[in-house]
Order: sequence, then structure tokens, then C-alpha cells
Amino acid sequence: MTTLTKRLLAAITVVLAFTMVNVASARVIINERTKYYSVSGKNGPQIFKSILRRGPKVRSVGHAIASTRTQLKLRNIKTVVNKRECKVTNVDVIVNITYTLPRWKGSRGASTKVRNNWKKFNARVVKHEQTHGRISREYAREIEKKIKSTRARASRKCRDFGKRQIRSISRLQRTIRKRHARFDRREGRRGARIRMLQRSLVKSN
Repeated sequence: MTTLTKRLLAAITVVLAFTMVNVASARVIINERTKYYSVSGKNGPQIFKSILRRGPKVRSVGHAIASTRTQLKLRNIKTVVNKRECKVTNVDVIVNITYTLPRWKGSRGASTKVRNNWKKFNARVVKHEQTHGRISREYAREIEKKIKSTRARASRKCRDFGKRQIRSISRLQRTIRKRHARFDRREGRRGARIRMLQRSLVKSN
């Protein structure tokens, strides 16, 4: 994995919370918010030095340029026993996505070239993180479908239901992490647009 890929890697944390409440219909609820950290410097090298010192901490990576943190919770799960099987008739999948992005404070004293290169690079960073957010949103919808399609045996008083849910969700977790990783690898390749914009900014004075 390249250094850039590591710095661009999103921190994905999935938290599953189960409650049993009777409600009318299943929902996927998306909550998104953006946090910023300040970046200083008058030229490209100074800006990146500030980013590597102040950027969000990502496990096993250190300080990243930006990050996307996804927290997923399952609530209002309603189950019924129908003849020989147990099934879910409702589940609310709540997805909280937090983007952490840089905000440059030193633009007034910088050259036009530095300002322009920062604008292009920062826009691409935002797009990168929003793509991670889109992947997580798609994953949430898959979680909802998977849980509602899970079945357990009434003869066992639905005791195997939880285990089947956990196995299904675990498989989806592995799949989604691979999707995030594949996207980061594409973005980390030498000819990728984000890397080209990064190099242009680093060379700006």
C-alpha cells in the first residue's frame, strides 16, 4: 500500500445496537456531518507539513489528509413467527457518517498558483471522502435487505436467529471493507487524479 493510499484511507467503524420495538415499517436513516481541522502554510510543502501534523488520526496509518467514519446501528427490530420459521418484519438501519476534512487558513498570504492548486486538490479530497460515504450508504441498504431476508427455525424457538444475522452481517462487513480498500488502492495509484493534484500542490510556491 502506498503512503498516499494510507493517508487517504477512511476509518470505518461499525457499531451494532439491537433493540426490540414494534414499529410500522423499515427505514434506512442517513445522518451526515462534516468536521474540519485547520491547516496553515503559505506554500505547498508547508501546507502538507501542517496536514501531516494536524490531520485526523487513522488506526495503523497515523495522521491522514481526511477521513470518513461510519457508525451503523440497528434499531426497532420486529420479528414474527410464521408457521415453521421466524423472520424480521421490520428493522431501522441508522447510519451516522462523519467526514473530517482540512480547511486552509493561510490563503491570503499565498500565491495565486498555490491557491488554485489547493482549490483543485481539496475538491478532489472532498469527492474522495464522499465516495466512501456513498459506499457506506449502499452497505446500509444491503444490511437492511439481508436482515429482513434472514430466517430461523420456530422449532428451535428462534434461538438460531441471532447467529444467522451475525454471520450475514459479518460477511457484508468483509465485503464493504474490501470495497473501501479497492477504492483507496485505485486512488493511490501513481496516475490517479488525486495524486497528480497532490504533487502539483506540493510543488507550489
